[in-house]
Amino acid sequence: MGKPSPDQPNLFGWDARYGIAGGRDWSKTLIAPGWVRYFFALVPPPDDAAAIDAFAHGLRRLHGLRGWPIGPERYHLTLCGIERYGGAAGCEIAALEGIAASMVASRFTVAFDHVAGHGSLGDRQAIFLETSQTFPILDRLQGRLRREMRARGFRTASKFGPHVTLLYDEHPFSKPMVPPVSFPVREFVLIRSVHGTSRHDHLARWPLGLG
Repeated sequence: MGKPSPDQPNLFGWDARYGIAGGRDWSKTLIAPGWVRYFFALVPPPDDAAAIDAFAHGLRRLHGLRGWPIGPERYHLTLCGIERYGGAAGCEIAALEGIAASMVASRFTVAFDHVAGHGSLGDRQAIFLETSQTFPILDRLQGRLRREMRARGFRTASKFGPHVTLLYDEHPFSKPMVPPVSFPVREFVLIRSVHGTSRHDHLARWPLGLG
């Protein structure tokens, strides 16, 4: 059975109806064994991603962590998504793109003020940036995406906790406060992630308004 990524608990719906089947349109799917996730996300601009990476390396040294930061090309804030064994059908990806194209939201800046860990003690945990603030524009955008996905038959959870995963480690981790880490949000992206490849493919992106 499909499981959410350790750093994205309950954000990916799973349905046994969507297995590998003949006659499916794979034209926009990277075919690979195992689970493939498709998710809408906020991605920091290159300079901000580099700053987050520097912060992650500093955190690793300060707390004696062994895991390596996942890297500037993979830092992101997940909004909502789906998971399919073998990949999604072309019509599903087209539906996701149609949902995204209907979204209207202003630009904003998201900031994080503490670090947390998710996972069982002694197991591989996700170490991530988290925020104690609320961002109404972010909440509305995520809520609209989720509602439109559900209206089209996609299973997605209602729980949402904005965060950016930095690395994975077995070291126990509390919630140290940190100087604010932020990045401007000018667009959102549809990402494909094939389990085990450590790579994110950006399938499409949609700019936000100038508000």
